[in-house]
Amino acid sequence: MNEDKRMIIGYIVGGLLVIVLAPSIIYTITSLLDNVYRLEIIQNTTIRWVIIIILFAAGLMYGIWSVIVQNTIGQGGPVEIGNIEISPKTKKLVVSGPYKYSRNPMLFGTLLMYLAFALFINSITSVVLVGAVFTFMLTVVVKMEEKRLLNDFGNQYEEYRKTVSIFIPWFQRKIR
Repeated sequence: MNEDKRMIIGYIVGGLLVIVLAPSIIYTITSLLDNVYRLEIIQNTTIRWVIIIILFAAGLMYGIWSVIVQNTIGQGGPVEIGNIEISPKTKKLVVSGPYKYSRNPMLFGTLLMYLAFALFINSITSVVLVGAVFTFMLTVVVKMEEKRLLNDFGNQYEEYRKTVSIFIPWFQRKIR
């Protein structure tokens, strides 16, 4: 299969996982647990919707910006599942655009969108589940990804890793 087709398949698979599967699981578990006890996050509908719109728009823009930069500069995609490359992996280390501020800007954008979704559901259970999903992503998935990046880009990635936050953009690291 040529690289363009693999890239398209990678973004379709990744998009379905991020936009459909994970939120569906969060919604289902929240619905089951909230039958027992429901604790709302924000009572005021107007305030809640303003926050939802801001979080979702910021997350979507950050995510799309990340994908565009990774595709154009890195010449590859992020989708690898269980060491199976769905889309062609990046050929060049990307350290500009949103990657200048976070080593995982797509994940950060996704977190903002999932928090908007949790506020849409308006349940503390959904916020806890979103926290659990991102704790898993940061402790397991990102660590596997960083191992690959160290293998592929060596010292260049190590230097980048020393100065750029793993996740939250405005928490830049200082060179020691």
